[in-house]
Amino acid sequence: MNSLNRVVSFALLLTVLCSPASAFKLSPEGTDEERKLSGIDRSWWRSAEVRGANLFLNHFNEPVHEEITNRIYGCEGGSDLCGGMRVTRAPAPVLAGVRWNDDPPFRVNPNVAKSTCKSSQTIRFQTQPLCWLFLFRDAHTRALAGDQMDAKSGVALLYRTHFGDLQFLHAMGAYEGEPAERTRQNVLDWAKFTWSVAIGEVKIGTLLNTVEIPAIQESFGYTAWSVQDLWTLGSPGLRRHIRDVAFGSLLHLVQDSFADGHVERASSDPGQRCKIGEEGMEAPGRIREFHAYNLQDGDSHASADSLRAFMLHLQEEADVVRVGELLLHAYESQEQWANVEPFFQCAFALSSDARPASAGEAFRSSRGH
Repeated sequence: MNSLNRVVSFALLLTVLCSPASAFKLSPEGTDEERKLSGIDRSWWRSAEVRGANLFLNHFNEPVHEEITNRIYGCEGGSDLCGGMRVTRAPAPVLAGVRWNDDPPFRVNPNVAKSTCKSSQTIRFQTQPLCWLFLFRDAHTRALAGDQMDAKSGVALLYRTHFGDLQFLHAMGAYEGEPAERTRQNVLDWAKFTWSVAIGEVKIGTLLNTVEIPAIQESFGYTAWSVQDLWTLGSPGLRRHIRDVAFGSLLHLVQDSFADGHVERASSDPGQRCKIGEEGMEAPGRIREFHAYNLQDGDSHASADSLRAFMLHLQEEADVVRVGELLLHAYESQEQWANVEPFFQCAFALSSDARPASAGEAFRSSRGH
């Protein structure tokens, strides 16, 4: 890219609509080891692009997911340590998996990419931030217009994970009015799939259209993608760590389910416990509603995903770090799905008055309908 094009690109970047995104927040760049494994170049210009793009996106600006994950792996320091980008407890491939839900690698055809994206290369926020922002803006606009972005629509993975049928990756409903039971089943299906990869039952070369899990068939059954294509497209360094990547993706889902912008939960119940084998914890609050992001106000959502919101959450008895610790112990022991499924059933239990998905009264956008 010559100097003139770079100036033009940065000028365009500064005019991009500030479209917020979902999930507990992530850092914009990740650790050095994570970038190395993911095959992400970090030139001074690319770093400037990422940071410039992030000024206009309430998404990759606080390492909340990183801090939660590092605490799950035993970090006991302050946010400057546990959320830091240099010293971590969690393995880099796990952090890459945690990042995947928000920033999955994908490609688009030249007709979609136009002049903004390099369609011959894998697209991620960290590799093509300007392209990513323009596509995200388009997805947001289409979502507000009521477009369906699902497996049959042919849109890029980014559209589906944030505004379409794959919002269950963030413990959210795919659309306003989706029954809570359906969202919950998608969440449990994803948990089963990621766990099966994490313990080696589903291999990296397995085609997704052969995985007999309903949500995987519905979401990816039409593709010829493999597990490798899904999680490590353009990142060959991560492939030998596919189990950790899958476990990280699962942790992201669980973490998001404790963010108020994603899920409305009742208070935890001291009389109920969620267990994996003999190890257990106070049951998290039952789910009253999975929210749907499409019609939410981004600033309100971002506030609920902030570091401050996470620190307040840690004061609760059934907190997300403890949930993650139990899952980590089970992962390290390579427990079979049959042994951990009851824990997920408990952690994602619905209240008797669970409602269909909505933006949530505290998060509804004035631009919604």
